[in-house]
Amino acid sequence: MQVLVGIGFAAFFVASLTVGVRLLMLWWRTRQLPELLIGIGVLGIGPIGFGIAVIAEMIRQQQPAAAPPLFGISLLAVGIGAFAVFVFNWRVYHPNNKGVQLLVWIAGAGLTAAWLSDVVLAGFHNPYDFTPQYVCRSLLQVSCLLWGSAEAFRYGFKLRRRLRLGLADPVVANRFFLWGVGAGAAGMGSLIAVAAQAITGMPVFDVPWLMLSSSLHGLVAAIAMWFAFVPPARYLSRLRRLASVQSG
Repeated sequence: MQVLVGIGFAAFFVASLTVGVRLLMLWWRTRQLPELLIGIGVLGIGPIGFGIAVIAEMIRQQQPAAAPPLFGISLLAVGIGAFAVFVFNWRVYHPNNKGVQLLVWIAGAGLTAAWLSDVVLAGFHNPYDFTPQYVCRSLLQVSCLLWGSAEAFRYGFKLRRRLRLGLADPVVANRFFLWGVGAGAAGMGSLIAVAAQAITGMPVFDVPWLMLSSSLHGLVAAIAMWFAFVPPARYLSRLRRLASVQSG
């Protein structure tokens, strides 16, 4: 089981690091907001937030004084990443909707309040205990991912209908579908972890099957992100060939 857990987490770390850096490099050239927001979201939730949390957990027993600052940095990165995904969902899918804008700012305030509560109340000594701030930030993280997944599927479906008329790019349509899969897998993995902790009272790091679940969801997210943003040439050729057959 430990091997499977390691494979899933390693794949998620490598894929999210690669995709996040590539998106930020693309933003540096284009100065387009979507690339910046998703790049920050992927890096914050993935390699920075998740990676530092794993390091903190590994050294927690041997160096108890060093772990809390690392947990604090990890949770700050996750909060920034989640807020970036919230803003992406708003700006890309509902740019003129004031109600959605208000909800996004409320979510940002909730993420900030959860992090500051940990600073004041716990000092990040037990950041994964089932506290109100843990529940708040976890549910907001799940919400940004599952909302983004639903929006990507919805928009991707529109593009696939246009694709049959030759009015859309097959690569872009497929990218939205894959982002829906990746964000949905990451969101469901986090939701299962929160629900299981609510039932068992045990953090994810202390439950082997829960670690496996999170790892497998991370593996699905990693594969989807890789094919969405770092697709092999043969995969792109196949997409375009299938699109030409369908539209012709």
